[in-house]
Amino acid sequence: MPAQITDMNLKQTIFSISVFILLLMPAFQAAAQTDNDDYNVSNIQLKGNNITGGNFTGSVWVNMIVMPDDSLNTVAGKVMFEPKARSNWHSHAGGQILIVTEGVGYYQEEGKPIRIIREGDVVKAPANVQHWHGGSHGLPMTHTAIVPDLDEGRTTWAGPVTDQEYDQALE
Repeated sequence: MPAQITDMNLKQTIFSISVFILLLMPAFQAAAQTDNDDYNVSNIQLKGNNITGGNFTGSVWVNMIVMPDDSLNTVAGKVMFEPKARSNWHSHAGGQILIVTEGVGYYQEEGKPIRIIREGDVVKAPANVQHWHGGSHGLPMTHTAIVPDLDEGRTTWAGPVTDQEYDQALE
């Protein structure tokens, strides 16, 4: 005669299964971590390193999320500009894509007026066109910067954006 399932048997079975799952959880987590070791994973939420001087004016934080040694033909980074912080004039042989993720900032191509850029904007800087970008006068700006086609060449840096050039955004 088949055994009848009682409330007590059902509770004991559920308890046993729960304990079994809890005991195996570390093994599942270790397997998941091992699987991730096979991938080149970075985290865009990290603030990055504070870059002072060099190719930037003001306080700028850079988190490189894709590097040339990642076997890709591109470089990408999260860049956080505090108010009034900005890049130097520069160009990219393969162009550049800026995806604004927070705040308000400025973007300017040589010979053109400064453009206000905001969260959600995507800027496509043409290849070999001198430009700069950074935070606005009163607000910070964060963007993801993507430099494709590294075979075409790397970033070519020029001089700093002067305060006079930068302040044209207020005019």
